[in-house]
Amino acid sequence: MSVNQMKQVLEAMIQCHDALYKMAEQKRDAIKAGNAEAVGNITEKETPLVETLSRLEAQREKVMGEDLGPESEQASFSEWAAAILPEEKRDEWEKLYLELASRVYALKQANTLNQTLLRDSLLWVNLNLGLLKPQTHTLNNYHNPRVGQAPASVFSGRIDSRT
Repeated sequence: MSVNQMKQVLEAMIQCHDALYKMAEQKRDAIKAGNAEAVGNITEKETPLVETLSRLEAQREKVMGEDLGPESEQASFSEWAAAILPEEKRDEWEKLYLELASRVYALKQANTLNQTLLRDSLLWVNLNLGLLKPQTHTLNNYHNPRVGQAPASVFSGRIDSRT
């Protein structure tokens, strides 16, 4: 039974990653178009999928814990497969695992690109704001050291002997 549960969880995770990847592509297009409202809407739509993914991961860990025991907290998929699956089914499961891994990698690449695009857009906006409203900077190298001191009097206290 746990094998069927694990397969359902992995297939659901693949579907969830596919949906998140499509949203990442939509977000990339919205970022390129400069549509901040669309980016916000897409981000709101991503939240339930991320929560679903967290729930699926918890289910995956639960199945592994039931199959491998309490010490399976840090167990890998390969360790689970070696302990539970018959030899003839491992290739099928390995393909399923690799499919999930490739979806995770593609989503990570898309999110990294979106993060870079957002950072570059923000830098561009800050640069243009700086050009429109330049800030005056005072240089500390060139200032009068006597600023704030009392002005020197005409009589400095010395006697001029030339007269």
